[in-house]
Amino acid sequence: MLAPLTHDDPAEIGGHRLLARLGHGGMGTVYLGRSAGGRIVALKTMHARIAADAAARTRFHLETDAARIIGGHHGATVVGADPTARTPWLATEYVLGPPLDDAVALCGPLPEASIRALGAALAGALAQLHASDVVHRDLKPSNVMVTAYGPKIIDFGIARAAGDDRLTRTGTAAGTPAFMSPEQATGQEHTPAGDVFALAGVLVFAATGHGPFGTGQAADLLYRVRYSDPDLTGLPAGLAAVLSGGLAKDPARRLTTGQLAAQLHDGHGEFADHLPPRLLTAIARRATEVWKHQPQRLPAPADHATEDTVPAPPREVSRRKLLTIGGAGLVGATAVGGGIWTWAASADGSRDSAGGKSKSPKPAAEKGDWLWELPLRLKGASLSPPVPLSFGPTLAIADDDGLRTIDVDQGRVDTPLLKGPAHRCTDDGNFDESRVYASEAPSSGNHPLVISSVKFARDPKPDVVELKDYNGTLPATQLLSAHSGVVFLAAGQGEHSGTTVGYDSSQQWYLLAVDVHTAKVLWRQPLPSRPRTSDRLHFLAARAVKDHLAVLQEMADGTVTLAVHDSRRGKELWRQPLDVPAPDAIRGMLEVDDGNVYPPVGRLRALALKDGAEKWSFGPGLAKARTGPPALDSVGLLAVEDGLGLVALDWVTGDLLWRTPARSGTDLDVTMPPAPGVSEVYAYSSKSGLLRSFAIETGKAGKTRVARGDRFHGFHGIPEAIVALGDDYFSAYPYS
Repeated sequence: MLAPLTHDDPAEIGGHRLLARLGHGGMGTVYLGRSAGGRIVALKTMHARIAADAAARTRFHLETDAARIIGGHHGATVVGADPTARTPWLATEYVLGPPLDDAVALCGPLPEASIRALGAALAGALAQLHASDVVHRDLKPSNVMVTAYGPKIIDFGIARAAGDDRLTRTGTAAGTPAFMSPEQATGQEHTPAGDVFALAGVLVFAATGHGPFGTGQAADLLYRVRYSDPDLTGLPAGLAAVLSGGLAKDPARRLTTGQLAAQLHDGHGEFADHLPPRLLTAIARRATEVWKHQPQRLPAPADHATEDTVPAPPREVSRRKLLTIGGAGLVGATAVGGGIWTWAASADGSRDSAGGKSKSPKPAAEKGDWLWELPLRLKGASLSPPVPLSFGPTLAIADDDGLRTIDVDQGRVDTPLLKGPAHRCTDDGNFDESRVYASEAPSSGNHPLVISSVKFARDPKPDVVELKDYNGTLPATQLLSAHSGVVFLAAGQGEHSGTTVGYDSSQQWYLLAVDVHTAKVLWRQPLPSRPRTSDRLHFLAARAVKDHLAVLQEMADGTVTLAVHDSRRGKELWRQPLDVPAPDAIRGMLEVDDGNVYPPVGRLRALALKDGAEKWSFGPGLAKARTGPPALDSVGLLAVEDGLGLVALDWVTGDLLWRTPARSGTDLDVTMPPAPGVSEVYAYSSKSGLLRSFAIETGKAGKTRVARGDRFHGFHGIPEAIVALGDDYFSAYPYS
């Protein structure tokens, strides 16, 4: 919970002595501080370079105002603030209680009496906020602090006045997908009714341990929010009757805050009387720890070069703006979106080398328009190119040095997480309890297969699962995907043959599902044998969603099939061959939502996960016309169609939403959709070496950047960035 100060953290801010770090991200840092009179505070700051953006300062000012409006009873009392300082800061009381998500992780789902008291108090807090014409817009478990005297709402980084759209864009969504309202998910006006929807979802989570629309990638969550009924499994009948009234799709049919409070609790009794003893103990321990904490400061690294903290000139900040209007709040807010959207290999295999082993950003190559560039260490034995992974709001990437986090803001390798080559690493795409997984291959011998996982939390100690029946030294082992604590992988039994990939006729290979909490193999399906001379992995891509696992499987003869399994039992539901002349060109490319899978080659179409039936297809006579794979975003499905350019389709009906103007996208290779809150989509042209943006609502061409890379990914963390990977480097480009 409390991390040491770094060598370059200030000693004090605004008259508050800094004691520890509470959190850090691309937008700023949150400190534990103490005033001259001994008051303990949480002090939030904004990076100087971000503060140079007038819109960022405006948002910070609004956050301060909203925190003052809700006051100390329902929120954290504002002790002091200076939004106009060179480094803007906001100091609030240090809330003596855990976030609601931590409380549920510690105690399990809370009893009905706790939920009713909690919900009534939070409804009262929102009513006070709404009475001042302010909406929160990002209510979620991590933004609710539980104290012995009642809950407090924090983090007003994207709060705004009701009806004020100056800090939003039409057609975009800002917030956390798992707890968004349907209207917020489609970029419409977020009224107080949207906060009620989020509150009902938060209470479902507190009572059951799961959100009303599950977990997964942004597109999956946004689809469920808009079209699926909430999952109220495990909710007591009395609560289900009330909370379903707060989760109505139509905002006009939702309960008001007053109605919700009245139906939940009569207001009698002390709040602490309604909390389980274990949670009360955690609250008391948090209070004790903060007063016993002894400040520590880390020494400067040996190769440290002091960072220039002077704000960049306004023109430069505008070009490299890291803050998207309508995006996430300051550090501590969960990232909106995550995971890898799609990539395509460039037609030109020759790339410049980044070289070197320095952790500092390399100077940009000629005419490069990136924020920073770092080297990748990939030996000839690498079986699959690396992909960026989401570790909460942080970027993670795996190469020969293992799985590491990257400071996206500064372009610096930050923290080593786990060992494991790229094809033995994956993430779960879960916004609320993000984990990364890796399996390190022992150098020799016959060792059990070990899967290590790290949760995005304050304690990075990994959890370890050992599978004694499978040989962890076999190089072709693959970690494919993960969902809700289940990892899907390709694993083998038998001895290593001594060849590069290690296949042998005596081996047996399986597609497995493993529960990382219990170390239990939930199911396994046999995989076809591979010849000893093969140097290919079993799978090119995989995506797990709520009830299905979709895979691109490469057969021994080089053909590729798209298959879908029941992710709970492993049964293969259906399989279709794909016409793939170059399998490596679609490695890592597979778009799936809760209902459909969208093949990366051939006609642009949607196939039902349950049976493979074609829901819709786009463009008669274009069976082989597509030059780029499809990609899901918060608005629709994107792809590049030969002769048409970049197109956006409604993912439900397949109807054309827009296409780029003539000659404005026909040479593009790859699309990268945005996170909610971002107004543009991006596409790369290997022919010209350009990264181009298009308006998400209309397809109108926007900014063009000089870029290089073989594969491009949209990273939706803090801050958001476009990550490009080459043979021996990776770099970041800003969203506009």
